[in-house]
Amino acid sequence: MTILIIAEKPSVAQGLAKHFGNARRQDGYLSTGPYLITWCFGHLMELAEPQVYDERYQKWRAADLPILPGDIQILPKADKGARQQIKVIRELLKQVDSVIHAGDPDREGQLLVDWVLQHLKNRKPVERLWLAAQDSASIHKAFRQLKSNLTFQPLFQAAQTRAVADWLVGINLSRAFTLAAQQHGYQGVVSIGRVQTPTLALVVMRDLDIDNFVSKTFYVPMLHVGVAAGSFWAAWVAPDTLKDRYPDGRITDKEFAENILRLPETGHISLLDRQRLHTAPPLPYRLSRLQKDASARFGLKADEVLAICQSLYEKHKLTSYPRTDCDYLPESQHAEAPAILNALAVIHPGLQALLPQANTSLKSSAWNDKKVTAHHGIIPVRGDGATVADLSDKERKVYDLIARTYLAQFFPPYEYEKTVVESLFAAETFRATGLRPLVPGWKVVFPAKAAKEKPDSDEAEPEQTLPAIDLNETAHNLDSEAREKQTTPPKAYTDGTLIADMESVHRVVAAKTKAIDNKWLKLLKENAGLGTEATRARILTVLLDRGFLMHNGKLLISTPTGRALIQALPKEVKSPIATAMMEQELSAIEKEGADSAAFLLKQHENLTRLVALAAATPMVLANPETAVATRKSPVRARTAKAASTGKSVAAKTDAKPRKRAAPKAKTAKAATPVATSSSAQTCPACQRPMVLRQRKSDGQAFWGCSGYPACKQIVNQAQTP
Repeated sequence: MTILIIAEKPSVAQGLAKHFGNARRQDGYLSTGPYLITWCFGHLMELAEPQVYDERYQKWRAADLPILPGDIQILPKADKGARQQIKVIRELLKQVDSVIHAGDPDREGQLLVDWVLQHLKNRKPVERLWLAAQDSASIHKAFRQLKSNLTFQPLFQAAQTRAVADWLVGINLSRAFTLAAQQHGYQGVVSIGRVQTPTLALVVMRDLDIDNFVSKTFYVPMLHVGVAAGSFWAAWVAPDTLKDRYPDGRITDKEFAENILRLPETGHISLLDRQRLHTAPPLPYRLSRLQKDASARFGLKADEVLAICQSLYEKHKLTSYPRTDCDYLPESQHAEAPAILNALAVIHPGLQALLPQANTSLKSSAWNDKKVTAHHGIIPVRGDGATVADLSDKERKVYDLIARTYLAQFFPPYEYEKTVVESLFAAETFRATGLRPLVPGWKVVFPAKAAKEKPDSDEAEPEQTLPAIDLNETAHNLDSEAREKQTTPPKAYTDGTLIADMESVHRVVAAKTKAIDNKWLKLLKENAGLGTEATRARILTVLLDRGFLMHNGKLLISTPTGRALIQALPKEVKSPIATAMMEQELSAIEKEGADSAAFLLKQHENLTRLVALAAATPMVLANPETAVATRKSPVRARTAKAASTGKSVAAKTDAKPRKRAAPKAKTAKAATPVATSSSAQTCPACQRPMVLRQRKSDGQAFWGCSGYPACKQIVNQAQTP
């Protein structure tokens, strides 16, 4: 009996072939024993372009919108490599008795192999290999647990429905709002995405909050309290009666604060609350949390972390599947802990001193079958021979985070004593809090952080150690001050904090709207926010490539073009609520068998309404820097050209990234843009905006037409418009 295995990508196919051994390389596949192992290059199939349904859709015309094909067509990708690989799979299907679907263990992995099998009209029985890690032990286990591919049809339906819905949104709303903007002289493309646009709105909202922030001086009455065993600083506790005068609890009247401190020389300790507390080890990483930590600790970008995780999983085979939204592990996986820790001794010598202290009989809350989703948390695996010596510096740093977090599961809780002490002087109460470590527990696994020279903000008080204190003992007024502080603006986003807010966008909306029990907020929370673990990094990359966002060191900020776009769009297009509702319905299709046709019909009705809304929206935008966008993004360049010539390009703004060969966009070698905004003056030759550039040859700055290379008009810097 001959079996065809179709992997999502060549690296997975090679890992499977290595597991079976004695594989022979053939043209487009590997053979070993009864198995023929072939692969996709990510997506080999794609949704048809609008002009496939009707030639008139080649041009962007408001009269043709909305474009709502009845029967969605899925066609082979146009590139030669994809078509050749489909031909290979077609011939292999003729030679085998059955098929094993080895796409990645998620919606998109299910979709891309199923699309190929549907296109080739496969009638052979298909089993599904659910492979969450690339090491031999995981492969062996996955083959013992093969299931009929029919079991995963709800997953396929959810994936296909998501793809179609995103295609409909991208095609129709990008065209509708672009055409609306062009009515006001805009020359670029207004790309709209179900996840992309609300994400951009988050950054714009944060940047505007920072720009509009006005710092306020306030005063905190502080008392230096002396007791028999030492002293400590304590902050005044405002009574409830003060809330009418100072609703936010901040005293802006210095004289009022100083009057509070007119106190007697002695008082007493009126409250002493000591609690022995403990914290469990941090759960294994989900992708978004790993991206956040790696951004904060190492300054890594979100797409860098995803690429590193893919490399650790596919190339080095040192970790489990990375595109996971789960922090938990299957309870059966706990039995593998001794073997994994033994492997860590070889893979990561830096952990050797800690490994003997680990107790694999401990079972933290991480092991919980009820909380495991399609893939479990990211953990180290036994590997196939690679060690940290084989990793790049960035790979080593990310692997270290993953390995230490897994190792921490086998250490006891961190225990500490929390003390809250209040002292009463006349009628005024002053409170201080202190923490005292008791049992280090799992914290020994993580290197101690360097002590901060100052608090994170002017509003925070530095930590202090409390002396021994007895209830009711005499307290002395040693000193006092109305400590001056400044309110601080919100922090600009980094890749990591934006990923975190995309995941927990309900908190952002709640803070902005001051609502805590809104049904929409509950939907946002239940649906885990904007996008998925697999797509969030790509969304950031798209927004950067299209010039809507930019990096300023570790910070992620909106550009003038991005801000203008969000300010011009109607609320429901940029609100995260719509995408959260959609994710909920997709989840219902996947997990409850909900009707995908009914969902798409509702999408059609909504798009018809939004297209009409776009036509009535005053889209007055400054023209984008075509030259900058072209250098950074072949996709944006292609889309911009299509809009200007009236030709169609599908705006797949929120699709999950899949590796495939693609030619790089050609860029102008003679000049490099050096500005983020174009000149107010237009090109004397074609009337497009002028863009500040710099010659590579001599570094000389000059103004060039944003229509380059079609228009090569330049103006010397000395003639700056």
